[in-house]
Amino acid sequence: MIQAKLIWPPYPFEAGFCITDDTDAATFKQTQTVYDYLMSKSVVTSKTVWPFKPNEACGIPATPASTLRGVTLENTEYLNYCKELDKEGYEICLHGASAGNNSRQKTENAFTLMNQNFVPSDTFICHSKNAENMYWEDKTTSTFPFNLILKSYSKHSCSGELPTSKYYWGDICKSRINQIRLFKTRHMNTLKRNPSMPYYDVNKPMVNSWFSATKRSISDCTTNEVLEKLKEENGLVVLYQYLFRYAQPESLKLNESFIEAINRLTSDYKILNTTVSYMMRRLRNISGVFIAYKGKSFWVINASNDDIHNLQIVTDQIADIEFKWNVVKSTDHTIIIKTLPKNSIKFIRSNKEIAFNNKNAIRINRNNCIVHRLPLGKLILNLSDAAWESKEYGFIEPKSFIVETLISGSGNPIFSTLSKQEELLLLTDQVWLIMREILLRRRSIDTNKYLNDSSEILLENHDNW
Repeated sequence: MIQAKLIWPPYPFEAGFCITDDTDAATFKQTQTVYDYLMSKSVVTSKTVWPFKPNEACGIPATPASTLRGVTLENTEYLNYCKELDKEGYEICLHGASAGNNSRQKTENAFTLMNQNFVPSDTFICHSKNAENMYWEDKTTSTFPFNLILKSYSKHSCSGELPTSKYYWGDICKSRINQIRLFKTRHMNTLKRNPSMPYYDVNKPMVNSWFSATKRSISDCTTNEVLEKLKEENGLVVLYQYLFRYAQPESLKLNESFIEAINRLTSDYKILNTTVSYMMRRLRNISGVFIAYKGKSFWVINASNDDIHNLQIVTDQIADIEFKWNVVKSTDHTIIIKTLPKNSIKFIRSNKEIAFNNKNAIRINRNNCIVHRLPLGKLILNLSDAAWESKEYGFIEPKSFIVETLISGSGNPIFSTLSKQEELLLLTDQVWLIMREILLRRRSIDTNKYLNDSSEILLENHDNW
């Protein structure tokens, strides 16, 4: 029997690598130096920006003024440079309207400015303790005992999801943003630690989906050993960085370890480097692909709202396949589907019995009709040549399916949610990150230390990540 699995990267890639670049404390010259180099190496990122200078402090109560540092798009030279990056395929996305708390009107103005200057991004990265952050601080989780720890540890009020708040923008987020970064991990294959991303949380309805990021240096995540392992696991690195810091403040000399890391990344042509929005859209669409199989036959079902290109099915042995549509069989144990149309079913037959081990694999019964449970609904499949009349589900046409699930604010069917086990692992990672900073970087455990005082919050050193 042939063992097969659907993998998420588009052919010919085996894994992915993307970077979220926080703009905190960035200067224009350092940013320009780093991005000129990245452009020369064709490495793209999801670069956050602040459209405006802050007119409020960051956080309620306020954090020190040092959390407000960083160039904004009010700097015309910087704005023009970001426009150049946008034209080169970089994703320019919001880190909030400014580094300080942002009212609803200011957030609306930020989206207007972004749409006037850049290709619209559906990724949002929250900044620090900003009051407009949604489901933030002690509302991050309801899982015991982490919820109690957060309630005792958190000192800030964030209310972007509350209609009664002056910082409310939940409805805007729901219609314009598809994913917000939340948890961080030290695991270098972010997708392995958070396989459900981008995932929906029913307790946080104003956010269409969440994703996690790896908090490590770029050198750690691009060693030859890590990149080889990443390909073996068909993984994805979503790297959390402050990229401007790889250029020295005065000399603007680039960090040698950064140059070496970029060279290693770009020398591996099996690893896809692109933006966070592209990666999350791909993962979201793949979560809506189901493989139904029986004997030598299998059906590929695309229940998502997008055509999916260069889909890969990897087998443990070479399979002779029969097909009547646009499929290409490679010689390296891979079936490549050039285009799988949205809301479609495609049939493929193998020369041997075949079984799939994906989460979305469905073993079909004798009459080729089945109801497959989804996290928030069901997929009703009729793969037979006759109509299926069901008292519960009604009339289902032959060779068709019905999806019953929640729909996100942007119109996408929701196929992925965060399991309790997965959340516990990610929450454990958060605790370990904090403990590591206390033990190795002497982070203060006094939560009042940086409230309404003049203490400077020092920039983090990537090398210690």
